[in-house]
Amino acid sequence: GEPEVSEDGTQYTVKVKKGLKWSDGSGLNANDFVYSWQRAADPKTGADYAYLFDVFAKDADGKLKVEAKDDNTITFTLAAPCSYMVGLMAFPTFLPVQKKAVEAADKDGSNPGAWAMEAGFVTNGAYTLKSWKHKESMVYVKNPNYYDADNVTVDELDFMLSADDTAILAAYQAGNLDFADTVPTGEIKNLKNKPDFHVIPNLGTYYVAFNVNSSMFDGMTTEQASDTRKALSKLIDRQYIIDTIGQTEQKLATSFIPPAMSDGHGGEFKKNDDAYTYPVKDAVGYYSPDVDVDGAVALLKKAGFQFDDNNQLSESTPLHINYLTNDGTAHVAIAQAL
Repeated sequence: GEPEVSEDGTQYTVKVKKGLKWSDGSGLNANDFVYSWQRAADPKTGADYAYLFDVFAKDADGKLKVEAKDDNTITFTLAAPCSYMVGLMAFPTFLPVQKKAVEAADKDGSNPGAWAMEAGFVTNGAYTLKSWKHKESMVYVKNPNYYDADNVTVDELDFMLSADDTAILAAYQAGNLDFADTVPTGEIKNLKNKPDFHVIPNLGTYYVAFNVNSSMFDGMTTEQASDTRKALSKLIDRQYIIDTIGQTEQKLATSFIPPAMSDGHGGEFKKNDDAYTYPVKDAVGYYSPDVDVDGAVALLKKAGFQFDDNNQLSESTPLHINYLTNDGTAHVAIAQAL
């Protein structure tokens, strides 16, 4: 059921199902969740999503204010009300890990992820990992100790692991895969009218991140580095990328937050309303998605770059960018377009 929440929105009481088991058959209870949350939030673990626990109140020693009242009851305190807390608890970082397995694989605490680096690790989900050929395949089998195992109707799941979307499509077309979630960009036009090709909305934002400590910003002030990044953003033809590479009606990004993101109260977060109006009102964002060469040149000049009489970047102030991407055809094509 739903957690019990105090009137001020900071005190939560969560009931854990009775009789839960780990995949090795041992018992799982509220204490496992407390251990797992404290571990995920601990800086020593180095968890990518440790910041998700920043909403929690903490003790003087930095520990989360969370405890197991008994084997089936978790209580925790937030630093401030969080309207999306229930949804947040469904995120993988909040899932439990078995203390015994974690500590057995990492006796000196130097490798927090060691317990899950090979097949057969202990879990509490509907499936366990039977085999794992790194960068090639994974085979999952039904977990008989899962609390709802009777309703798990598929006994085995086989996954192909590859960054080569051409190989993935070939495997699908050969009947070796039942499902593929990526295809080469050059094939989208040919596949669009096929009955098994589906375009499904995906909540996310494609963006380029700069290493602000890289040599391309050497000698620049903070403002100059910022102007350089803004200038490069103004030169991106986002609609061209959508039309020629994405090809599935993606939306133009005007902020990091994408359209359709929930506001935590049943509405949409990204919109102009009485509470907040975006700086670029018509675009509902922080910048216009349109190409602005003149604006980009002005910012680059402000940042110290020189231009010749043809408004081309001068050899005296070159701009070099090392762009890192994987081998997926869409990612490579976007890198080339940029």
